[in-house]
Amino acid sequence: MVKRASEDLERQRQLLSKTLKLIRGLRHMSARAVADAMGMPLRSYYSFEAGQGPLDIAKIWRFGEATDSDPAGIMDTLMLGSPDHALRSMDNKIVSIQLASFRRFSDKVGDRMTHIGPAILIEAFKRPFDSLEDHLDKRDENTERWLAENLPRMLPPDE
Repeated sequence: MVKRASEDLERQRQLLSKTLKLIRGLRHMSARAVADAMGMPLRSYYSFEAGQGPLDIAKIWRFGEATDSDPAGIMDTLMLGSPDHALRSMDNKIVSIQLASFRRFSDKVGDRMTHIGPAILIEAFKRPFDSLEDHLDKRDENTERWLAENLPRMLPPDE
């Protein structure tokens, strides 16, 4: 059993390292710039970026602030197994927004939350995501229609 746990930790370290390096690269930031923004020595930053040492959530949050990325998206990456989640939420902060919304809800309803069944929760969470998907579909349709109508007008008329 211990071997399996160590394999999981190694996979997590590699995934964290890959994700941090991808984000830093997409932000066109040097390791020194990120380390300085996080308030840590460069060597310590390199160890963190390599996924060495224990998982430190505070450092992930500081990395998010330093790179203007979504720290909760980075945490999601570790749970879901792909850097894509962190990269997709990097600019719009969707995972942090979800987490903050949940925290706000939890603070408001407290222990009453335990009276909400899974079926209600599934429907409640499904609705906004369906709405966002519809929004993207309509945006894509409008973009395609606009391009189809307007790009041909850029060409000189046939004579």
